[in-house]
Amino acid sequence: MTTAPLAAADLADFMPEAIIFDMDGTLLDTEALYRRSQREAAATLGHDLPEDVHRSFVGVHREVNDQTLRRLWGEHADIDAFNAEAEGLFNALWREGVPLRPGAVQLLEMLQGTDLPVGLCTSTRSPIAQEKLRLAGFIDLFDSIVTLNDVANPKPHPQPYLISARNLGVDPARCVAVEDSHNGLRSGAAAGMRVLFVPDLIEADEEAHALAHAVLPDLDRVGDWIAAALARR
Repeated sequence: MTTAPLAAADLADFMPEAIIFDMDGTLLDTEALYRRSQREAAATLGHDLPEDVHRSFVGVHREVNDQTLRRLWGEHADIDAFNAEAEGLFNALWREGVPLRPGAVQLLEMLQGTDLPVGLCTSTRSPIAQEKLRLAGFIDLFDSIVTLNDVANPKPHPQPYLISARNLGVDPARCVAVEDSHNGLRSGAAAGMRVLFVPDLIEADEEAHALAHAVLPDLDRVGDWIAAALARR
């Protein structure tokens, strides 16, 4: 796949009919806060949380991460206490002010000037997802919000994005997903969507380049890609 999103071949056969965003790490710059809260929670309980382990958590639901921690810390580690401590710290941090990814406001404002339906597809549970969006000023900008509560099979399963497309009334093959995590990328690609991958904590690897329609450096370039596609109407 290409990192040159405006190439003629990239747009020749495709017209987006909906845009669906991941939330944390894509629109909200919360991954660094998540890392800090988990590191502090681990230290409070006498554990170490290596950076590579934390990076493996990005875009992965808690049950899988809990299994990783049990392998790292032992079966008798109090994972529930760790999660409660980390969640409390994390929620306190973002409630002081939700940090946004550069270009998020401008991109969402640009999309409001189009007739494209816009969805959100997150692995965060309700009502926390809605609270984050409300504090960010984004809650009213989405025609569909799909959270972890809405699915039986979280990312990387395609179900979250398939539900998003269904809610928007658009064929998944005509949707663009915007993601920062590898599991989110796998989910969108498995749903048959064009995925624009904008790495945050984790750089694009060989698999990401193979699955993504384009690997872009930031949300400004996502806006350029969408504007160029819409200009072909």
